[in-house]
Amino acid sequence: MLEDTVCIVCGGGHGLGEETAVAMAEEGASVVVNDLGVDVSGEGSDEQPAEETVERIEAAGGEATAHFGDVTDLDYTEGLIEDTVAEYGAVHGIVNFAGVLRDGMLFKMSEEQFDTVVDVHLKGHFSLLRNAASHWRQRHKAEGGFDRERSFVCLSSGVSVGNVGQANYSAAKAGILGLMRTAALELDQYDVRVNAMWPTAVTRLTEDLPAMVAADPDDLGPQHVTGVPVFLSSEAAEGVTGCTLAVAGDSVSIVSDPERERTLSTDSDGGWSATELAERWSELTDGFETTRLNSGW
Repeated sequence: MLEDTVCIVCGGGHGLGEETAVAMAEEGASVVVNDLGVDVSGEGSDEQPAEETVERIEAAGGEATAHFGDVTDLDYTEGLIEDTVAEYGAVHGIVNFAGVLRDGMLFKMSEEQFDTVVDVHLKGHFSLLRNAASHWRQRHKAEGGFDRERSFVCLSSGVSVGNVGQANYSAAKAGILGLMRTAALELDQYDVRVNAMWPTAVTRLTEDLPAMVAADPDDLGPQHVTGVPVFLSSEAAEGVTGCTLAVAGDSVSIVSDPERERTLSTDSDGGWSATELAERWSELTDGFETTRLNSGW
């Protein structure tokens, strides 16, 4: 599905990113594997994870290059795209799996815990999207259009709906969905589609979470997720943009966007008063659950 396709896979040194990079190469893509090589909390750095993914791809007869750097750095992501174009002539697709966890209850979470997770997940997506958008826009104008659409796949999570102990992660993953929808609107005119996925899988980031400790890696391993980013990066997904797909084991779902579920109007000249809203609350909410304590897991 990805012959003559050049894909950048960020966070490609472990788990979901590694399996996706390998799957893309198996489908014929030339893959640039980015990874900073940090631990789960974002500490340290190591070039080996990205290089090992490249070695795995090459051992299977595929083509790949390692690229070591921090996706939150706009100078780095600009260079990542430039280096990919210099090596392979184009960038057709980008998928960003780069992420860290620093869990904690909201009333104890430090500023550093919050900032680090939001920086890696949300700013990392912005950094990549900003420079990819600039490159694709310039290329599109210079070439008078593309012969095929470009693709960016964002990594959100079901935890974007909320999860105890992960206020930072939930906020970042929800923010990514807003960023994705805006990017899809802005970049459609340049033949770029932007989508998101909610993967559920046993990885080093999730294996210790209470909701995942009993999960079987054979049923919920990262290898079950790769079909979604491969499809979204391929020409088979032409015209698919602004969508979120959830994937877990043998299931895939299309996720709804936030929308107004029911609307009431008031005849009052001054708009809704708190008193009128209280009186008509049941009229607005009949049939809807208003104690919403859902978890993304």
